Amino acid sequence: MDILSRCMKLFIITSCVVLFSTSAFALETISLDTTEPIKMEVFENIETSPQQTVVPLHKDHASKRNILQDVFEIEIEDHEHKEYLLERGLTKKFENGPLESIGIWGLWRGGLTETFTKGDNDTEMNYSVLETRIHGGFKNKKTSFVITTRYVPQKEFTFLQYMFSDTFIRHRFNKHAVLTIGNTRTHTGQEGAESEVLIPLYLRSQISRQYGNIRKLGVRLDGDYSLMEYDIAFNSSGTYFTSFFPGSEFCGWVNFKPLGKTDGRYGDLKIGGGLTAGRRHFNYDVFGGYARYKYKRFAVDFEIAQGNGSNGRVGPTEVHSRGFYTSIYYDLTKKLQLVARFDQFTPDTNNSSHKTREYSTGLNWFIKGQALKVMLNYVFREDNVTGNSHRIIVGTQLML
Repeated sequence: MDILSRCMKLFIITSCVVLFSTSAFALETISLDTTEPIKMEVFENIETSPQQTVVPLHKDHASKRNILQDVFEIEIEDHEHKEYLLERGLTKKFENGPLESIGIWGLWRGGLTETFTKGDNDTEMNYSVLETRIHGGFKNKKTSFVITTRYVPQKEFTFLQYMFSDTFIRHRFNKHAVLTIGNTRTHTGQEGAESEVLIPLYLRSQISRQYGNIRKLGVRLDGDYSLMEYDIAFNSSGTYFTSFFPGSEFCGWVNFKPLGKTDGRYGDLKIGGGLTAGRRHFNYDVFGGYARYKYKRFAVDFEIAQGNGSNGRVGPTEVHSRGFYTSIYYDLTKKLQLVARFDQFTPDTNNSSHKTREYSTGLNWFIKGQALKVMLNYVFREDNVTGNSHRIIVGTQLML
């Protein structure tokens, strides 16, 4: 009963946070001239794939209306891509000058975690993402830029060092290939390259937390074809603008799609892998492999990685490590998704008897796709050195 009551407390508090955030934005009155039928602008998913699907509004509009009415009416059924609720309303189009349009959007993602260990428990409120994003497109319809700033302090860095995340200019050569120059998330691992808002559980897998989820300054070429996709980058090994160029890094990843020409009749299959190798005071390299199969409402994936030293989110280290995870997903409805994951990590292969395992289950409620989402997770962590723990996480996500 004690655990149940704490779950209810977490859910009630987090629900209040979501309602308060939505109400706070509703205080502003923003109007837009909509004498013509509204067409949602299509913006690229800049962090993962050159493609992105936007669900348009299907209703006729009066000459003047409140943008927030559109937010309540819009239905987003796709939860595999990023959407912003005010994307249309906060985008300005230009008739003159080199820019075709410019938009500014915001993202908030936070969670309330209750951790139970032997003889103790702890409650923590965590804001994993709080950022604004400026996205501009040029009139040639091939070149765009992004400036993203974060406002969640990190004790390891100064505010200015951590402030800029995705900051780059990109050029699309054709519908398949894109060149990006600037500070972007590296493709070290499949999940490690994903945006926080797209991962199925509130916490990343252990190999993603160790090796990936990091942005670096460099040049990047990615492409998407019917039977394969690739991402190749040459970067500085420096992170968070703490140093100019401490060394160089190569990052490459390729996924093959054997069912890419079957129009989804047999589902969607991806099999791939990659390498990240560089030098930052010492040499390091991370190898990884990935497989995912999706058929209708069901999906399963598996990822494995080994690091002979690494330079990811936790910082540069010479320690050798390895790990893997496997996840199962099932869409109960268009708005409810069940997730289960087994995750194992060996933090030091020289001491292979020390392993950490995480058994996770989750329920995702896509109120408006990824733009407004509530997550409920349970994580049992098994650690034969520091001891076991149980975590209950209630997370919310709001993309404006």
